[in-house]
Amino acid sequence: MLLVCLLLPASAWAQSKIETPWLQQGQMQVGIGLGAGWGDKLGGNVRLTPYAQYFIKNNWALRIEGRLGLNGVDTDQYLGGGLLTQYHFVHTSRLSIFGQAGYFYGQGSQGRSRVATEYPSTTTRYESNAIRYSYGMINVGLGAQYQVNKRWFLNVLAEKNLGKKVNGSRLDGHNISLGVGFRIK
Repeated sequence: MLLVCLLLPASAWAQSKIETPWLQQGQMQVGIGLGAGWGDKLGGNVRLTPYAQYFIKNNWALRIEGRLGLNGVDTDQYLGGGLLTQYHFVHTSRLSIFGQAGYFYGQGSQGRSRVATEYPSTTTRYESNAIRYSYGMINVGLGAQYQVNKRWFLNVLAEKNLGKKVNGSRLDGHNISLGVGFRIK
């Protein structure tokens, strides 16, 4: 009888609802990600993404994200920011799988070299001629988040950016990011 009295609370605890504190309404996270990817340009891209997100409902978050990207062998650059929404549709006590969609807007620069011939001589030299432009893009992605402890978590994200092509190439097509985050509230 004593054994049953001792095991009954443990049995009730084992059947209780799993708490997922990083997915509850009111939670706030900040973090940073580092990614690599490929687009229409040879050489791919590398991206740094600081972010902050707030859970407006359980499993549903709004996210503000900045982006600094270097693209291709000419080290074209992108600097921008965006607003995303994430929905965590599968979760356990430590692991969550989510989808995201959003919009980014920023400024890019495409590095180009041009031939400059000096007259009256026929000396040829190359000059850098960067083209600057502003553009927006739609972002969709699928990711996973793993809670390391009550405050820290790791995430991975595979995403696709849908934007207009500039000079015949899309600067930032597909990307895979690894990140670390911290729950502040």
